[in-house]
Amino acid sequence: MRRAVVLVALLACGKGDKAGSSSSGSAANGTAAGSNANGSAASKPLRVITLAPSATEVVAALGATPLLVGVDTYSEFPESVKSLPKVGSFLQPNLEVIVKLEPTLVIVDDIHGATGRALGDAGIKTVECAFHALPDVKQALHTVGGAIGHAKEAESIVSSIDAALDAAAAARPARHPKVLAIIDREAGGLGNLVAVGPGSWVDELLAVVGGDNVLAASGIRYPKISLEEILRAQPEVILDLSFPARKEITAWNSVDVPAVKNKRVIALSDAYLLAPSPRVKEALDKLAASIAAPK
Repeated sequence: MRRAVVLVALLACGKGDKAGSSSSGSAANGTAAGSNANGSAASKPLRVITLAPSATEVVAALGATPLLVGVDTYSEFPESVKSLPKVGSFLQPNLEVIVKLEPTLVIVDDIHGATGRALGDAGIKTVECAFHALPDVKQALHTVGGAIGHAKEAESIVSSIDAALDAAAAARPARHPKVLAIIDREAGGLGNLVAVGPGSWVDELLAVVGGDNVLAASGIRYPKISLEEILRAQPEVILDLSFPARKEITAWNSVDVPAVKNKRVIALSDAYLLAPSPRVKEALDKLAASIAAPK
């Protein structure tokens, strides 16, 4: 399965909008509460596994990358996680591999209910975090930070995110361009279009920097759309975040909309745009620059 399709699933398949924890326990300074063979409390080093790229980024933002002993197949940031053992894809975690790595904590997404229960049965602690929009990222930072003894770091990062949001909102243009954002399409063409709808990660950030999502009224977080809908919407900017856009955006050339006429079809491939991430400032800066009126 292509990376782009998997990331679409990562963003769209969650069943809830709030992050929480599926189990709790104390953790501080790289240790976790456990028990020895006699059942008495013992302290052992934290060994963390993440099952989604967004969760991996949260751990990294908290300065806890050294605690990671395994990540999902699609986690690529920071660079150091590329060499870690892979524990399966987002949609198909490999329980056998996870258990063999002897984690003390596994960070699961809110669609990983069955996986979380199986890990619990194996005596492995989990925390569950949803990753759909900005509030989820903030909550995940607090949830994971508390679980691994990095609560102060979480507070600092959330404060920096709030500051970045305030700065971006203050700088947004008086006139808001009409924006269409695409996250998947067929290679070499405009079939099977999946776009950014209301309540999604990119939609929320676009609103902050002053972009008006042409699909704001769709009622679906990631709607499948037709070319006819694009023609009716007449977007002034098209942000193509799909995998095919990394190789070409010429598929848009024949579409009669202002974005094409004015050469404002922009390919974006940054991981912090493809999935929710603590790198909010970078995402805001990239989106603001992408929708800014040509000088």
